Amino acid sequence: MSLLSAAAKLLWALAKLAWVLVKLLWTVAGLILGALLALIGQAGRLVGSRKAGKAAVRVRRDWNDHRIGTVRWSDLRNPRWDTISGGEQNRTPQPFIHAYVWCDMVKGDIAHSCAHGPGPHSIKVCLVKKDNSREVWNRLSNIVGARPGRRWWSRN
Repeated sequence: MSLLSAAAKLLWALAKLAWVLVKLLWTVAGLILGALLALIGQAGRLVGSRKAGKAAVRVRRDWNDHRIGTVRWSDLRNPRWDTISGGEQNRTPQPFIHAYVWCDMVKGDIAHSCAHGPGPHSIKVCLVKKDNSREVWNRLSNIVGARPGRRWWSRN
C-alpha cells in the first residue's frame, strides 16, 4: 500500500469520526435545548400561578344583570355550581358558578348597596362564562367540576 493510499484511508476514517461527533453533539444540543425549554415552560407556569391570584374575574349579582364588577381571583371564596343567585335570591334558569366575595373587594357597578347593614360583608356573586377569559373559566371549571346535569338542577 502506498503512502498516499494510507493517508487517504486515514483521512476517510477521520472524516467518519468527525461526522459521528457532529451527530453526537447535535443530539446533545437538542437534548439540552429541550431541557431548557421545559424548564422555562415550567417557570412560566409557576409565574402564571403566582399572577393568577391577581387575575381579574368578572362577576354579577344575578346571571342576567347588566351591571358587572371585577374582583381578584384570590378574593373568590367557595366557588360552586348553584341555581340560586345572590342578592334577591332569584332562581336561575340553569346552573351557574357562584362564589362569595367581600363587598368592598368588588370594583365596578354591581347590584349591592350595603343598605341592609354596615359593610364590608360577604356577598354571593355569579360568574358567567361569556364575561371571563378562557384562562379564568378553565381554572374555575377545574375547581367546581363539570356543569351538573339536568336532573341535579331541576330538583334544586
